[in-house]
Amino acid sequence: NIQEEFEKKQFSDEQYKEFLKYRKEWYRRPLEFDPGDQPLSVNCELVSTCNLGCSMCYTITEDFQSSVVGATRMLPWKVVKGIIDESAEIGVKSISFSWRGESTLYRVKDENGNIITFTDVLKYARQKNILEITCLTHGQLIDEQMAEKIVEAEPNWINFSIDGLEKEYNKIRTPKNKKNDKNYNA
Repeated sequence: NIQEEFEKKQFSDEQYKEFLKYRKEWYRRPLEFDPGDQPLSVNCELVSTCNLGCSMCYTITEDFQSSVVGATRMLPWKVVKGIIDESAEIGVKSISFSWRGESTLYRVKDENGNIITFTDVLKYARQKNILEITCLTHGQLIDEQMAEKIVEAEPNWINFSIDGLEKEYNKIRTPKNKKNDKNYNA
């Protein structure tokens, strides 16, 4: 009941019916070996890097670091916008704006020199009527101003990585350049 109430609060009645139909497809398609006419969800990795160096993360390895192309490792806005536009056009119901990197780092310029941030991406996806907008983050870059912009953009889910409490979290999530700073609190 709690999950149902939570889901209903995210959508109008009509959208909720669409959401339920879409979520049923996650179970039906594999049972019937049916790929469908379009993907159920798209992962759009905005950033392929992170500002942390967590010990368990493969992205800190030399193999990964040498395999990712690009100095900033951020997807150009033109590409992100194209992914959102095409997803909306073909009826994709869900987009996740994370994979390996920290999406809240996203900051690029559009073709007119305007700065586009993580929250602008979420807002644009909502404007294109993507039904389910999600992201995974470590959350360390979310200050009050970004939190307000995230709420205004109306994503459905923001998932936070939590690897322990206090001492254990700090042990894992403290960036390399802060390891010797006794006052740093991840």
